[in-house]
Amino acid sequence: MIHLIFVTPLVLLLSIQTTFLRIFFPENVAPDLILIVAVYFGIHLKKNNGILLAALIGFFQDCLSGGVLGVNFLSKGLAGLFFCVIKDKIIVEGIMPIGLFMFAASLVDGMIYFLSMTSLLKGSIEGDFIFSSLIIFGIFNAVVAPFLFYIFDKGMQWLHRKFPSQLLESI
Repeated sequence: MIHLIFVTPLVLLLSIQTTFLRIFFPENVAPDLILIVAVYFGIHLKKNNGILLAALIGFFQDCLSGGVLGVNFLSKGLAGLFFCVIKDKIIVEGIMPIGLFMFAASLVDGMIYFLSMTSLLKGSIEGDFIFSSLIIFGIFNAVVAPFLFYIFDKGMQWLHRKFPSQLLESI
């Protein structure tokens, strides 16, 4: 039951990410909801579960987006790893810290995409990608992330009330 509760919002966010946001953001510079979820999992889940789930949702994003397979798996997995490692050393609560860390995670995610496309896959990317699109991408994520973190926190509180003994042991 707990796993179904986690899967349902992920499927909804993946659907919104791959279809609905394309309508409002046609230039492929849209908030990356999956990156926000990967960072949230990296910060809030026990031990290495955040890394595993972040990489797994990156893989599913690769499968559903129709792009190059493995780029999102790598970037989301590394974002989950980074925040899983530093979660004990920092406090990521409040609008400004969440926005700042999401902006930084967006820049790293974009750089991983850029480097993997240009070096590993020998693709070509426009020159203004780094300076304009990546900054706008980071700002979009920094604005949307506090709202999604708030929703996820409320969902986790609801799960703790509804399934107090099951949730803490399974995650």
